[in-house]
Amino acid sequence: MIAALSLKAVCATRHCCLLGVFLMYSACAGATDFAQGSERESWLAHPVYGEASFDAFIHRMGNPIVRGKAPHDWPVNGFLFEDPATKCWYAYVGHYGRNYTADVPMLCTVSRSTDRGATWENLGPIFPDEAHTFEGEQSPEGHAPDVSVVYADGKYHLVYDWLTQSTKWGDIFNPDHTHNSGVGYAWAEKPEGPFHRSTKPVWTTRDQPALEGKYRRQYASTLIRRANDWLVLTLTDSGPNFGWAYLGRTAEAPEGPWSEAVLLLHPEGDRYHPPLLEFHPAFAHDGFLYAPATSVAMNRNVQAVFRAPLESAMDPTAWELHQFGSVWHAEPVENENDGIWGQAFTGFVDRDGNFNVLFPSRDPGGFGTINLASRPWKQPWNEQGFVVSAHRGPSLALLKRAGAPKAMDVALETRGTVRIFWGATMPLGPDEPRSDASLHPLTRTRYQALEVTEGSWRLVSANDTGEIAAVAEGPHADQKEVEVALQWGDGGQLSLQMDGVRTWEGVLPATHGAFGLLLEPDSHARVSKFAIEGDLRPATRRYLWSEGVLSAAQPSSAWEVMKNDSRFLYGVGAVSAAEAVSAKWNVEGTSIALFAPRGPEFGRSTLFIDGQFVAEIDYHAAAPEPSSLQFACINLRDGRHTVRLESLEGRIPVDILEVSGGD
Repeated sequence: MIAALSLKAVCATRHCCLLGVFLMYSACAGATDFAQGSERESWLAHPVYGEASFDAFIHRMGNPIVRGKAPHDWPVNGFLFEDPATKCWYAYVGHYGRNYTADVPMLCTVSRSTDRGATWENLGPIFPDEAHTFEGEQSPEGHAPDVSVVYADGKYHLVYDWLTQSTKWGDIFNPDHTHNSGVGYAWAEKPEGPFHRSTKPVWTTRDQPALEGKYRRQYASTLIRRANDWLVLTLTDSGPNFGWAYLGRTAEAPEGPWSEAVLLLHPEGDRYHPPLLEFHPAFAHDGFLYAPATSVAMNRNVQAVFRAPLESAMDPTAWELHQFGSVWHAEPVENENDGIWGQAFTGFVDRDGNFNVLFPSRDPGGFGTINLASRPWKQPWNEQGFVVSAHRGPSLALLKRAGAPKAMDVALETRGTVRIFWGATMPLGPDEPRSDASLHPLTRTRYQALEVTEGSWRLVSANDTGEIAAVAEGPHADQKEVEVALQWGDGGQLSLQMDGVRTWEGVLPATHGAFGLLLEPDSHARVSKFAIEGDLRPATRRYLWSEGVLSAAQPSSAWEVMKNDSRFLYGVGAVSAAEAVSAKWNVEGTSIALFAPRGPEFGRSTLFIDGQFVAEIDYHAAAPEPSSLQFACINLRDGRHTVRLESLEGRIPVDILEVSGGD
């Protein structure tokens, strides 16, 4: 809800200004070390941009436990299970051909560890090598890669995703009696199988109506035993809309019959739900059901965990975003070349209170790897230090504070190219509203930085097109950790020290803006100190049109992208090309301001904040008008909010959403 004042008192359209919004904040006294675990919420997390992760996972020295090889290049999904009867660990691994090709049968193998993950024995495929055809299908099951297992009533119960033998991945959006996919059930007397498949599937894509008009294709399921029933959670996607959702079904017995699907989690609603999050697998612990989700942007190094009380998990309102940011980090090793790649981590909490997980990645040759990590369940974060990583694309760790620094003291280990920046005023957004999204070119503009690479450093400045100019440069001694001290004096005089040695002095005035780290592809930073002295206040962030379209899971065909268009604040924007479109921003702050152009070709939209209608916006004007303030709202409660536009009449433009305040 909007705090304290009524909507009428705190919101206005078009002519309201935000002058004085920052007067409610007091300056920070002295230096603050933002590498302290207590400051983890001071960093922005985003599935496309990146994050500073404080997570406490320790990755196993013996990784990987499985590495892909032709023709199954991609073992990129899995399920980690501790057998209650024997206490042995089992790793169920889904094997795919490269690029998920259906030319190679997708299958699941199981490996066993009798020493809590130290060594593993490959026990082979979980299903016998014989054709299996579900009732109602003309083509036999040909692919069954991903599973989850539950032990109950003396048996091992399993659900798995499948495709018929003749089906290719793209066929699933138009299933018929030859091409189909879905969720299957099987049971066994031992955790390694053989598993006996049911004659009827849990559900099929062909039988599933399109929820929200887009969610139909089903795969990646988790089976959960509850007090009085069984629950299956199933991942479903929306194809060209680039949205992923979680479905739930229940049954009195694991073989069914199963209830109709209920949509539990999806990005289109009025709750804070970051974009490009793909679920699987879920796990239960201490009365709660946890659903990890991983980014499917170009860098898949940001995770989220949703949670609901186990017995209330079929109620969509019972779910909450339990952890977003500081969930996971990648190590700079060859078997984690792409960070988490595939579905999210999977695991269990053991009798010693340790959270043991299996996670997928890829090596530099593009072969999948299956790996292990663990941390204390009750200690998810480090007290000091965070990690930022970039894999196939650049990565941004952005502090939620801004100001003009008096001094900065940063200690870090680096690989590749790492920029410690200040004075940043770049707008934020993905390059395109799609999977494999990366930073928009404009998100790499408008900052000053110290760049650290192997054996050298540069002081640089990036202009409003992203062109980088070097102010000064020189060598530095390679060592495990480098400590950088920046001190600004009168007249814009800057002093740079590296590892206690005065390295450079000159004039480079500190500009006002945000702070953080920007990493080029294939780079990594482990930061033990990030101290800033200065008048720091909550930052103002500007989000591009692409953020609004991506977060609403809208197809790119619904929008016409405008480039080099002076009507928009940064020369880029979007105009709706279809009816009934929407845009949505998931933001943190205490005030928002919406900017958009007006003109004779535009119509009207409605605006909602946290699901509450706040305004109708008219973009129509007799003559073209450049982008200007269309709506402003201050004194929102501090925290997370959703801002959603819905087209009402005619074409609507989307430009900038500005978010200020918060802590």
